[in-house]
Amino acid sequence: MNHSRSWSPKQRAAAEQRLEQGLSALRQSLNPPAAVALLDYLAEMARWNKTYNLTSITDPLDMVDRHAIDSLAIRPFIKAAEVLDAGTGAGLPGVPLAIAEPGRHMTLVDSNGKKIRFLRHIKRSIGLENIEPLQARLEAIEPADLLESGHGDIVARALAPLPRLVEWLSPWLQSGWRLLAMKARFEEAERIGVPDAYNVRVEPLHWSGQRAERCLVIVTLGDPD
Repeated sequence: MNHSRSWSPKQRAAAEQRLEQGLSALRQSLNPPAAVALLDYLAEMARWNKTYNLTSITDPLDMVDRHAIDSLAIRPFIKAAEVLDAGTGAGLPGVPLAIAEPGRHMTLVDSNGKKIRFLRHIKRSIGLENIEPLQARLEAIEPADLLESGHGDIVARALAPLPRLVEWLSPWLQSGWRLLAMKARFEEAERIGVPDAYNVRVEPLHWSGQRAERCLVIVTLGDPD
């Protein structure tokens, strides 16, 4: 892949170093091909962003911190082989997670056609066979469309207030799927707005060099998982 149209060699080298630092802070690792693929993804996002307005974050180091490392912070909490990225946008957190976890399959759902076209390009250009970009509204998809038996995980990054997310995803949660909602902070009012039938667990996300407060809210139907 030609990176010259997006990042300069100096920017690429700096982004590679920042990724190594971020992974170390998370106490995670990626094999060299996966690290290259992750940087390729960010560089392509920067290139396409000039036309498609995929992200407001354009500095390469900021993209590593706020897109790649932020997404990978929830990696230890993913349990299922099948993952739905609800409202994926430009592929966050689904693409970084798919690169880091090739044994899991990620369905990336968004109603925005331009963003889905970008993700189809990413699937082809970096050979990311374990993602399936899908242009659709969440309410138009049934759990059985992705997984006939067993349970999966749903990830959502700053998509909506928790009560609204739970309402949108109630067919999935009632089928045994888990919701992993990434948030800057969790307000108690959001917990109060979730029906009592659901268990809500909040996991603070901390790593060295963290730029902003982050947490993960895990929602299941019934008893805690």
